[in-house]
Amino acid sequence: RRRHAPTRTPNTKHPPHDVHSTMKTLVLSTTAILLFQSAKASFYGPKGVTSLTHHLAFNPPHRPKQANNKKRSMTSTVNMDETTDQDDDTTATVPPLRYLGDEKLMQQQPPVTQDQLHSNEFQNNLKMLPKAMNKYGGIGIAAPQVGWWTRVFCFGIDGSNPRYSNAGNIPLTMWINPKISSASKETNWMWEGCLSVPGIRGWVERPASIVLSGWDEMGAERKPQHLEGLAARIAQHEIDHLDGILFPQCVPDQNFLVPQASLEARDGWAQDWPSRGSYSTLMGELCDEK
Repeated sequence: RRRHAPTRTPNTKHPPHDVHSTMKTLVLSTTAILLFQSAKASFYGPKGVTSLTHHLAFNPPHRPKQANNKKRSMTSTVNMDETTDQDDDTTATVPPLRYLGDEKLMQQQPPVTQDQLHSNEFQNNLKMLPKAMNKYGGIGIAAPQVGWWTRVFCFGIDGSNPRYSNAGNIPLTMWINPKISSASKETNWMWEGCLSVPGIRGWVERPASIVLSGWDEMGAERKPQHLEGLAARIAQHEIDHLDGILFPQCVPDQNFLVPQASLEARDGWAQDWPSRGSYSTLMGELCDEK
């Protein structure tokens, strides 16, 4: 007798591998969707996009702070304005001093031409020179002392210079291409000082009066001026600068070249040292004898 093979039913407890994977993916996807919907509802709230907009308006995303940069920019602007304002200040754009031993300072300077005088650079330097004199505390200053290699100087005293407390007032004047047309036979002596020779004084003899000529700031020939006393002394000192001469080269000998501190302690000097005139003469004063 012919026998029939038994009929097999599908095994529902162990579905094929591809069906199992599909069901697992479906379950995970459904779970993810539910979780997303829940999160969206909790974040957006019942009003959806409107609630999101409200959230961003009152809780904006974090951005780098700009306040410090703005503050720094404002500070930079103020500093630049202060630098610009210094153009009118007594310390503005003033070069450093040149000192004894500087090669160019100790050379004769070239005369000024009319073309040079009317240039912007020259006119700016003319404005600078009195500022340099005030900044460094002088009663006169020559252009070479601040590295301006030309024949120009200015001088003046307002009566309040501590280095020359006994000197009177002298109006500020500017001299270009100055020259001494005549000088008196009479001489006098003074303890001279110089911005380019700090801390030293020298007992120097010069003519008591001179006649000075030269140009003014616009290049016009000045009327010859008769100078005497301290004004004549300063003018001669400054003209020496234009010829490369400093006062230590003008003293009679080394005894007449002393530190400033020594002059301030002259009570301890020997009687009439280094000479009778120099012993009794105060700074800023003139003396008729050595």
